[in-house]
Amino acid sequence: MDFNIITGFPSWYILLCILSGIVASMVLYFRESKNEFPVWVKRLLGVSRFVLVTLIAFLLLSPLLRLSSRTVEKPIIVVAQDNSMSVVLNDDSSYYRNEYLTSLNHLIERLSEDYEVRLFTFGDEVIPLTTASFDTLGFDKRETDISSLFEMMDIRFVNRNLGAMIIATDGIFNKGFNPLYQASGVSCPVYTLALGDTSVRRDAFLKRVLYNRIAFQGNDFPVEIILNAQKMSGATVSLSLSEGGKNIEKRQILVEGDNFSKTLRLNMAANEAGTHHYVLRIRSNKDEVTLENNRYDLFVEVLESKQKILILANSPHPDISALKEAVSSNINYEVDDMLIDEFAGPLEGYSLVILHQLPSVSPVSPGLMNRLKRAEVPLLFILGEQTSFISFNRLGSGIQVHPYNNRGMNEVQATLNKAFITFNVSDELAGLMPFLPPLNTPFARYNVANSARVLFYQKIGDIESNDPLWVMQSGRSIKSGVIAGTGIWRWRMKSWLITGDHQAFNEIINKSIQFLAVNDDKRQFRVSSHQRFPENTPITIDAELYNESFEPFNEPDVNMEIKDGDGNTYEYIFSRTGEAYTLNAAGLGVGIYTYKAVTRIEETVFTDNGGFVITPVVTEKISLRAAHDLLAELSDMNDGRMLTIAQMDSIPGLLDQRGDVKPLIHAEKKYIEFIDIWWVLVVILALLGFEWFIRKWSGSY
Repeated sequence: MDFNIITGFPSWYILLCILSGIVASMVLYFRESKNEFPVWVKRLLGVSRFVLVTLIAFLLLSPLLRLSSRTVEKPIIVVAQDNSMSVVLNDDSSYYRNEYLTSLNHLIERLSEDYEVRLFTFGDEVIPLTTASFDTLGFDKRETDISSLFEMMDIRFVNRNLGAMIIATDGIFNKGFNPLYQASGVSCPVYTLALGDTSVRRDAFLKRVLYNRIAFQGNDFPVEIILNAQKMSGATVSLSLSEGGKNIEKRQILVEGDNFSKTLRLNMAANEAGTHHYVLRIRSNKDEVTLENNRYDLFVEVLESKQKILILANSPHPDISALKEAVSSNINYEVDDMLIDEFAGPLEGYSLVILHQLPSVSPVSPGLMNRLKRAEVPLLFILGEQTSFISFNRLGSGIQVHPYNNRGMNEVQATLNKAFITFNVSDELAGLMPFLPPLNTPFARYNVANSARVLFYQKIGDIESNDPLWVMQSGRSIKSGVIAGTGIWRWRMKSWLITGDHQAFNEIINKSIQFLAVNDDKRQFRVSSHQRFPENTPITIDAELYNESFEPFNEPDVNMEIKDGDGNTYEYIFSRTGEAYTLNAAGLGVGIYTYKAVTRIEETVFTDNGGFVITPVVTEKISLRAAHDLLAELSDMNDGRMLTIAQMDSIPGLLDQRGDVKPLIHAEKKYIEFIDIWWVLVVILALLGFEWFIRKWSGSY
């Protein structure tokens, strides 16, 4: 660390400080020749007074102490290891669990000599390690999300000296975004270590099974199966579908060619309401590399009836088609759509009415609004240029919109309100929001009612405002929602462009509709859970208890009894959280479960029943051929290289040759006023005390 002393005055002012010290010393101790003190005392006191006066005079110049320091930041090398099942579902499983890890840890040890190495594993999520090596890996993650690695980079290593990424994986991903899309913004080279086997091995497997998870009693529902077989020409594959050990359908398929694919369609009858567990199996008359991908479990919930949703629009608009497609993706809903001028039917049969740019100035609009009010049906408003805001503000929708004089429109993007608790927003949807195009909203002043909850706020350019864009209201007798802008059809298109499907768009529409269309539960004791849990997720069940004044409280214990399909019973006790209860039911495997929750308020016993299914996650077992072409493209687009395991030891040399993976030197300057330095005051007081003591000791005043 270096230091300098600087002042705001010319340097020759320091000579004046020294001169003042000399003058003060001479006047006090050397002005007369009388021998009040011995010579050595006079000289000692003179030096003390000289230093004291010079120091005080120097402090009058407001001097600063400038401290300069330099720190060296080593480059960070991120080593991320794929910990999913597909890595070891091959003949080399023993090698990857033993010799491979030894070689990888040796590489990490070499890199640690020159770099700061940070270790991560990934599967369905990214997990940072605190150890200096990969001690043991389970290779047991049932899904692989490579894109989450690059999301982690943006958060964890912002403004850090990130040198390179080394990703060891087979390239198979089945969760999250395409890693090529997510890695486009990475600012460091990416080296991929290619694991797995790209050769085509003898295997028959269920590549994809498509079916409706919900069906309605009395209807048939289709099951579409894509059967693949590789290097099994001439073999016979037997496909069977069963429920509870009883065969429902069986087919024989002759494999024609070494790269065989066939699409089969089965029609199932939904005769009985409830949750049904079907097992789909294939068997061949030849040996296969693995049998892990020869079974698929289907869970179908058969319901008694559908909910009807009505979409009414003031005029044709592409939003209508996007809404209809999203609502229709949920088999629970039956959708009607029409223009306001065409609608004359009853409203009582609908669980929700979606009003696009209504109410409007159309002469039919006032009559429709009166009918909706009498029908007491929940409403979802979509506001636009054709909306009559005078009429809209009278409806108590949860927000008031007061357009400015020019009645212009703004293009605004959506920002998620993280405090929104009315329903959950998935991480996939939250991550997609910044990429969605803007909606056309009224240029207006907005007022939000206390009973309303804002899901999305408006963002204009880079400025996040408090104006609502998407609002849900539940405090009134009739629920309502407002989307304060048109153009959500563009959200649907962008969602497809980024993710390859409409799942995120459908999620936000259907969760909003589900909240609005479901009647409020007025029971004093209620238990809620998802109907379906993948086996690699926590089984979380919530409960609420209310007193006679309908105030929440959680003083009594709540007991839960869960039964599986074989009649085995599991007993749990809910934990208290806030004013409610929660339960994490551990130790449950794949299957169908029913539950009964019991609690007591004084002498009154309250019970609630329900059920859920735990579904297997088999995505890691479906495709076992390593995607090294993806890894090569991922490395090429980020100025790196794809390497085989045999080339692993060359990575330190490749990093040395680059010239851009090097330490950063951070220079820091710090200024301190001398008057703020505590020891300067100590020196001044010490000099004064020393001079006083010597004078007294010598018998002077």
